Amino acid sequence: MIKESNILLKEVLELPLFSTSKLLTKLENESHLISSINVMLDMDIIGWIGQDGQMILTTGQMFEKMPIDEQIGLFKALSEKRVSSVFIKVKPYIEALAPEVIEACEALNLPLISLDFQVTFTEIFSTVYNAMFERQSAVLNRVENLHKDTMNVVVSGGNIDDILKSIHKTIASPVFIRDYYFEDTYFVKQAFEDDYALLYENIEGIQLDGKHSKLIWDTVTFKDREIQRLIIPIFVKNQVFGHIVTYGKEKAISNYDKLGLESTSNIIALEFLKKISVQEVENKYKLEFFDDLISLDEIRRHKAVERASNFRLSENAYYVIMDINVYNKNTSDDTEKALKIAYLIEMICKDMGRAYMILNKSDRLFLMIMLKEGEGSVVVKKYVKYIYDVLKSKMKKYQTQIGVGRIYKGLNQVHRSLQDASKALEAAMFYIGEDVVLFEEMGIYKILSNPAIKNELEIFYKDILDPLAQYDKRKDTELVKTLEVYFECNGNLKKMSDQLYTHYNTVLYRLGRIQEIMKVDLDKEEHRFAAQTALKVHKIMKL
Repeated sequence: MIKESNILLKEVLELPLFSTSKLLTKLENESHLISSINVMLDMDIIGWIGQDGQMILTTGQMFEKMPIDEQIGLFKALSEKRVSSVFIKVKPYIEALAPEVIEACEALNLPLISLDFQVTFTEIFSTVYNAMFERQSAVLNRVENLHKDTMNVVVSGGNIDDILKSIHKTIASPVFIRDYYFEDTYFVKQAFEDDYALLYENIEGIQLDGKHSKLIWDTVTFKDREIQRLIIPIFVKNQVFGHIVTYGKEKAISNYDKLGLESTSNIIALEFLKKISVQEVENKYKLEFFDDLISLDEIRRHKAVERASNFRLSENAYYVIMDINVYNKNTSDDTEKALKIAYLIEMICKDMGRAYMILNKSDRLFLMIMLKEGEGSVVVKKYVKYIYDVLKSKMKKYQTQIGVGRIYKGLNQVHRSLQDASKALEAAMFYIGEDVVLFEEMGIYKILSNPAIKNELEIFYKDILDPLAQYDKRKDTELVKTLEVYFECNGNLKKMSDQLYTHYNTVLYRLGRIQEIMKVDLDKEEHRFAAQTALKVHKIMKL
């Protein structure tokens, strides 16, 4: 990274303090940068040089009794430490440096400067560091101006794209803004049209989250060469919600670039927060409407239907609701997680081109879709697959499950689709081994999941399957599981034996015991149906 506080050796020599100084070696490369000043009184200085670009001050007294080969070795060691230059008070300690020494320093591209004896080291420190300070002050002023410009953009109603345009007025390098919360990437494409695709591919490959809260400064391969990359975190509510990324494509990243983008990150954080706040307010307003719409109170539903046009919803259209559950037992960021999911689903709905409403309610998210005339389950399945695939891809730390209700005509029937969707989601979560369940495809579970017959189901279960379950508990057997496998294999004993890793005769014995305990005959269709139904009730009631 380039530090603007560094100063060129050429610029130092042009300062009035050095008007009587003499350059002893050729200055072929005028880009020698001075980063700091150090005084060399003895050979031990070599071990203390840890920063590139140091300007070394010394006197001829060091070389008065030092052999020429040792002098050359000293300057070689300084060169290896990437010293910028060596200023020497040659006289009155020695008459001059040996020609061999000067020749060796020229070969090393290490500038030697003879200082006037009257110039004190204190004056040199003061003068050079003052020049560096003025340069650093200029950088800070530029950073402050950039901060003011970007803040004015926000105050004037600008968005993140406008902020980026403001940044590019003073920072020439490509700058990206990554928003992990809403899954957006911002970039002034017109500024780097030829390189957009390659840089975008690199930025999309960055997988960072709230754990990466420190500035990252590394290199990446770009068009068969290494370039610098600077990644600055954007904090919202003490969490990393995104990053600013810039590339040293044409020139190295400067200290001004770093300071300017760090300052701008706070303004971008305000824009992130504004987007989140707007979504929270919109969701609250929608939630009030939705609560009325799904209410069992007909008066509340009627009032909601009267307000439907505010949400571009038609009273007599066809509707379907999805109940979406995205969870991770090891995390507790439910609110922020739900907002991100809602944003992702909103992008999908906009892409699909249907009127919709997304609601965060408690720990669940509901999606209501208004279908076009003649559309049915084919469109709904396409929707839910799209949503599931995106959430699974973008929310990799979480598990996604979706329950889909039946399609109903009229807003006043939407509450029924919600009831269906919730039952389908419960089936996905507890007794149907699939992440996406459509209520209309639940078969007999549609009937068995009806809460109105819960008491009858409990009685039915206790009469049919409970004796077998109690036997398993007492004897530590797996007869209920054997019965489940029996139906999974359609009564094929060979398949059952393979699936249970049990001998054929053992399976035959177990089936005999099952029929004795349950008092059923599995050869009779009515008994088979009762046993299979009891198993399904067992799953639903989690008994």
